[in-house]
Amino acid sequence: MSYLETFTLSLVQGITEFIPISSSGHLVIVPYLMNFDKPSLFFDILVHIGTLFAVVFFLRKEIWSILHGIFQKSQAQASWRLILKIALALVPAGIAGLFLKDSLEALFFRPDMVGWAYFGTATILFLMVLFYKGKKTMQTITWMDALVIGIFQSMALVPGFSRSGFTLFGALIMGMERREAFRFSFLISIPAIIGAFILELQGHEYFPLSFGISATALIVSALSGLIAIVALKHFLKKSQLHWFGFYCLALGIVLVSLASTGNLG
Repeated sequence: MSYLETFTLSLVQGITEFIPISSSGHLVIVPYLMNFDKPSLFFDILVHIGTLFAVVFFLRKEIWSILHGIFQKSQAQASWRLILKIALALVPAGIAGLFLKDSLEALFFRPDMVGWAYFGTATILFLMVLFYKGKKTMQTITWMDALVIGIFQSMALVPGFSRSGFTLFGALIMGMERREAFRFSFLISIPAIIGAFILELQGHEYFPLSFGISATALIVSALSGLIAIVALKHFLKKSQLHWFGFYCLALGIVLVSLASTGNLG
């Protein structure tokens, strides 16, 4: 990989991993538009680690509070309850990832299907404006709420469905307050990202890149991911996530159109 390819794809991955416009569709169309080779598995691992660093750094206070609370008698019960809700929210994606892995991976070679999936992401972003008035917190959501949010997260395994968009939508329709929905969505993204690249490693060989390329991929994906998280929080606070719906709608049209003419393989 060249430094231009590394920088561009790391930047795209970092931003689109968290902004609700789905990284998967961009990983289909950006290499095509810029005539890049398909990134290696080792590159995928690096940018996953970079985005993981970003979300852990951003939520460092929340993570510390949960872990610290485990050892505090007055907070232990609440901390363990939240950890178990996070674990429950991961179950649907874990099941889908294990049993539908091959079918989901096949969709990456169907840009027309990715394009149609973008229409789904656009739809939930437009509908989100109806659900910004919730009051529930991470502590007051029910077990069923956590499971439903997890089901929405599992749907985002389909390329073109935004993980952050679908997870936030699930949290909001279950009545969570916006800031709490944001925090819960990103807390459950941490083990989800880890699980994604563990699954990606299975049955594959990978070949390390040079130190400079590896460092670039890691740093650019981490910094762009952090910027994307801050931007998402801002747009959610302003109830303006529907603006990303127009982008997803346009990108879906582009992908479907290119695929129908045979210009996107």
